[in-house]
Amino acid sequence: MGLSISNLNGLRVFPPSSILSKDMEFLEFLRYETKSLRSDTVLTKDDLFSGFSKSTKIKNISKIKKSEIKKLFDVFSKKLDKTMLIKNLPDEISDIKWKRIDGFCNLLRLIERSDERKVRWALYHLFANGKQKISKEDLSELLTDFKIKNLDKILTKIVKTETLSGFDTEYDGKNFQIKHDKNDKLVPHYLADAIEEQSRRSPGELEEEILDLIDEGSYSNQEISQALLIDEGLVSRTIGKLRDQDKIVLSSFGKRGARYFTTNCDNCPFGTTKASCRKEAISYITTTFNQDFGLELTANDFDNVETNQALLKIKRIVMMARKEKDTKLERNLGENLENLLSKTVDKFVEVEIPEDKNAKVPEFSMHVTKDLGKLPMLYQLGLKKGAQGGIHLMDEMLHLASKSIKKEDRIKIKKHALNEANKFLKNIGLDQKGTT
Repeated sequence: MGLSISNLNGLRVFPPSSILSKDMEFLEFLRYETKSLRSDTVLTKDDLFSGFSKSTKIKNISKIKKSEIKKLFDVFSKKLDKTMLIKNLPDEISDIKWKRIDGFCNLLRLIERSDERKVRWALYHLFANGKQKISKEDLSELLTDFKIKNLDKILTKIVKTETLSGFDTEYDGKNFQIKHDKNDKLVPHYLADAIEEQSRRSPGELEEEILDLIDEGSYSNQEISQALLIDEGLVSRTIGKLRDQDKIVLSSFGKRGARYFTTNCDNCPFGTTKASCRKEAISYITTTFNQDFGLELTANDFDNVETNQALLKIKRIVMMARKEKDTKLERNLGENLENLLSKTVDKFVEVEIPEDKNAKVPEFSMHVTKDLGKLPMLYQLGLKKGAQGGIHLMDEMLHLASKSIKKEDRIKIKKHALNEANKFLKNIGLDQKGTT
């Protein structure tokens, strides 16, 4: 999801060293020790100073002179004002955004646990304050309190990761060069979004999202992690909890022993009976095919669909197919998706031209990689239908030309075409069966 504007503002104003200073202690005081004050959006600084004396978050508070603590807090308040989390006045603070302060405080403690997060903060802080050519020395100086190990390795990793999503940058061992316009709004996100944890969901929200996902398919922990952008360890713990509650079941094992889960139809987490769920899904699909295509389907057409989860997935695909496709967004989506998928097929499908082009039955062959098996399922089905249609069309053309082509040559051509099509479809995971 990326960092919020308030958190980006905070990282721009506060340098990384803030984690080890009184700024962090003041933030944690506001975060954890202001429960009785949170009904107010305006607080006098005298009220806050009286709370400092009892604080467990502000270290050595009893040994610091009152005038010194006031001075430090005033500097902190001016910084916090620049982040727009409060409005700082000589004797009070107002417009206090308590939840955003809590979030920023939590973010800084998260950064504290990772060297890469600290480096990203430093890069963003320097860029947000006007630097596009950031020297290794500048970074080292900003991070000197943390004794970062393998700074070169971290910077190289950041470049490698972010350039994949469009970040125009390079690191030559001395300087981290940002080649975007200084006002480019994407740069802060390239540098700082990865600071935040992948998932900020509550346990209940996470369980609900996982259940919604695996109610329409069979997923492994790794696939759930990739689909929902959450840590695989967190997925594993949540899956364990859902299994203990008998809300999900192990549906099968995949390659290399990966376990795949679906919702438990015999103890539906959504309170639906197995029969009712199946009936509703079939009813929607058959009605849609009748209305949209004039095709009469019956319940018997779904006898081979073994699980309710598969039916629900078909229902979702049919539902999405009914969406208007002629809007500007949908046309643009279709054009660009076609371009991306076509490039993928062209990259991995190579046709070998026969050496003897004058042979009676020249045998062209295709080299296809199994990486095509990662294409979206619906696109794979389109390729399969295209291959079937191509073979049928070729067969018709051979029959029309049967007077000029011997029967054995025609059979040989068709057999070769079927073999090549089978080889192609096998590598995308869809074998084509056929006879000569």
